[in-house]
Amino acid sequence: MSLEKLAVLGLGMIGGSIGGAARRVGIPVTGWDPSPEVCTKAMGLGLVDSIEPSPEGAVSKATLVVAACPVPQVARLLARISKAARPGTLLTDVGSTKRSILEGMRGKIPPEIEYLGSHPLAGSEKSGPDHADPQLVDRRIVALCPEASTTAAAMERLGGFWKSLGATVVSCPADRHDLLLSLTSHLPHLLAYLLASMPDEEHAPYLAGGFRDMTRLAGSSPQLWMGIFQDNREELLARAREFRDLLDRSISALELPGDPAGDLKGLMDEGWKMRTGWQAR
Repeated sequence: MSLEKLAVLGLGMIGGSIGGAARRVGIPVTGWDPSPEVCTKAMGLGLVDSIEPSPEGAVSKATLVVAACPVPQVARLLARISKAARPGTLLTDVGSTKRSILEGMRGKIPPEIEYLGSHPLAGSEKSGPDHADPQLVDRRIVALCPEASTTAAAMERLGGFWKSLGATVVSCPADRHDLLLSLTSHLPHLLAYLLASMPDEEHAPYLAGGFRDMTRLAGSSPQLWMGIFQDNREELLARAREFRDLLDRSISALELPGDPAGDLKGLMDEGWKMRTGWQAR
């Protein structure tokens, strides 16, 4: 794996973490970010070995390229830089959605360059290279999202890269990935933003630990997550409607003192059973 030369395009928290993790296992890392300040900080923190002033410059030195930019920018950036890539270079990204990126890449890159999407199921509500963590993906899941034309060699190569950083790798088609993540990632972020918007100044002294835990995700960049919500709008809308149905059932049960039919208790028992089951794994 040390034979790979990595270019990381986007040196925020995720990109910086990947760069730092790669350097830790002996993979040389060239970085690029549109912000000169971010580049300087990433270099100073030891997250990259060198900085290039253009993404094409970074890619020209690499065999493996990770785009760590907002979802709406990924396909356009990778298509642009693919012309500067060496034959045999493997392109990937770390976006929270996959279908639109895959579609946006199709037919846009040279035949000697391959794209295979990745999604590390790891992150933080914090942003910027100051919050990068070289152990971010250690013992975490990374999903690879192949399509029919993806080669076995690309799967083995990219899977090996993520495993070298300590991750556990799974394979999931792009459509299925976006459906699953709409519930396990995108809906929780949406609900966190909505719940966090409810308190006023009177509530400030009483924001208990439970409220803070439930709204931690609302500390994430709204601009970043708006791009994800729009990109996966149909799946997120379906999950939001499913949640609304559960909330309506809870409201109906609360309207009857004592929960005589046991509806609310039943919903709570189901949630408790699922949550404690995950904890035991």
